This record gives sequence, C-alpha cells and structure tokens, in this order.
Amino acid sequence: MNYFRTCLISIGAALVCGVASAGQIVEVTEGGVVSGSVSATGVTRVSFIADEAASVQLSNGGDGPGFSIAHEPTTGDLYLTLERDPRRGEAPGAASFFVTTRKGFTYQVELAARAIPSTQIEIRNPELETRAVDAVAANTPIIDRVVMLNRAMWNGALIDGYKLIRPLRRERAAGPMRLSPIAIYEGTEFTGRVLEIRNPSANHLDIAEDVFMAPGVVSVVIKGPRRLGQDERSSVFIIDQGAGS
Repeated sequence: MNYFRTCLISIGAALVCGVASAGQIVEVTEGGVVSGSVSATGVTRVSFIADEAASVQLSNGGDGPGFSIAHEPTTGDLYLTLERDPRRGEAPGAASFFVTTRKGFTYQVELAARAIPSTQIEIRNPELETRAVDAVAANTPIIDRVVMLNRAMWNGALIDGYKLIRPLRRERAAGPMRLSPIAIYEGTEFTGRVLEIRNPSANHLDIAEDVFMAPGVVSVVIKGPRRLGQDERSSVFIIDQGAGS
C-alpha cells in the first residue's frame, strides 16, 4: 500500500476537466464498503456529508491504468483521476482504497471505472446524525425534549431522532371510549402516540389527562373538546419512556 500525496486542487480546475454528471449518494456505516462509479475520462469528487477525509491508503495492482487521488485539505474532499488513458483494448481499471475520516470512521472504497463525464460521490454515515441528535438531547432539559416532541405531534410534523409511523387505523374499545391510532413517533428516548378518541354512546363523555396516565407515561396532552357528545371526537398525545414501550 502507498500513502497518497497531499495536493491542492481547486474546484475551478476540476470543472475544467468536464461537466459533472449526476451525483451519487452512498450510505455506509463504520467499516462498510462504498460502491459506485468513477469517471474514466474526467474527475471524480468524493465528499463526506458532515465529515472530511483525513487519510487514504491506496491499493496497488489490478488490470489497466490506475487512479491517482488528490486531497483538498480545506474541505476534506478527494479528487480521483485516471493516471493515463487506457491503451487500445485495455480496460480502464478501477479505484480501490481505504479512507479514514476526521471523525474516526474508516471505509473501504471500491469504484468501477465507467466512460462517464466528471461525477460526484457523496458518502453519508447515518451514525453521524444519531450522534448529533444525542448531543442535542444531552444538552437539552428533559422537559424541553418532551415539549418539542409534543409540538411535532400536535402539528403532525417530522422531528429529528424519531421515525414517524402511520399505523392501520383500527378502532378499539377502552372503557366508554373508542380509540384509534393516528401516528407513532419512535425514538430511542421516548415513544409518542397520537390517538383519536370517539364517544360511541348517546351519553356525554368527559375526558381528562389522568385517564391516560400509566407507569412509564411522562406526558399526556388532549387536543379538542373534553366533553364529547355521541360520535364526537378529540385527540390525545401520549409520550412514553423508551422506544416501543
């Protein structure tokens, strides 16, 4: 293995080499393989979402001409170019190397050479998003985190760190009420449930937050009227501790 030589390459110089084709976004975790296509005729830019390349180990061998890699230290991007034009009847080869990022991740990169214009590859590690969400949570009081989740549930909006699930709306009996699931917000710290309440009887039904309190429940919010006539409806937002609890 050879350590690559650090070089400065401006974006302007890269653009002169050819018009970039549609970008490739590759999702990979620690130790994973980045697969994609590298341009055999132009420049291929490899960038890292919320991260930067720190060092590269380049593999030798293989058929056909190899690729050289230049590192842009300002942005942490990598630029790959074919070292020479393939000879007649010769395959353009492939780019194969390991890269370690500034945030401590290592990936194996295996890119097949294609007769495509200059292109871009963006590498995304979902663990970085999880780290960012955990960092925000660690510095945010629990009451504020509950309020933020309640606000998202109230508005039917997405929220970082939670998977929004729309379950099958199947009504079930709960004492004098009928409850239907509307949405589930699944997170590592809390699970939020949005339920629709319906009064099936001819008598008035009074509802209150304490009806829904149970072990593990940290918050109950009612949206809509608290006294329901026959077939009238309200919503309740219930937040439990722990995913899937």
